Amino acid sequence: MRWRKKIHKGRQETGIVEGAFSGWKVILNVDQTKEAGFRRLLQSGGAKVFSGHSVSLFKEATHLFADFSKLKPEDSRVDVAEAAAQGVNCLKPEYIADYLIQDPPPPVESYCLPEAESCLQNTTELGTGFSQKRKALGEMSRVKRSRIH
Repeated sequence: MRWRKKIHKGRQETGIVEGAFSGWKVILNVDQTKEAGFRRLLQSGGAKVFSGHSVSLFKEATHLFADFSKLKPEDSRVDVAEAAAQGVNCLKPEYIADYLIQDPPPPVESYCLPEAESCLQNTTELGTGFSQKRKALGEMSRVKRSRIH
């Protein structure tokens, strides 16, 4: 509903219509039975969804959504670490629905794929909630080490 109101207001004020996912360039690596649904949803919201998930697309992509737990053993898997290293937001597919529903949208770092270590490092530099938790854990471990020595 929020997005429909926003689109309607934009159409009235500027004549420019931008969807919820405008500007997103997406790579999907999910179960084939769900891929078509994600593709339609993202495209209807203004995203560009790439066919396939080759390394050459990482330079263009803004988002990568992957769920390896649902893939079959013979399905190809994207190199999440490499995508994250090239600045792609590597996220769990749950982010898509939560982004639409929650106002304000949820923090990206809460949805980072575990294979995307650089995603976690980027949030540490930004000082966001998730990274503060990691930082606190790091500080605690330093304290423990100092007591030992």
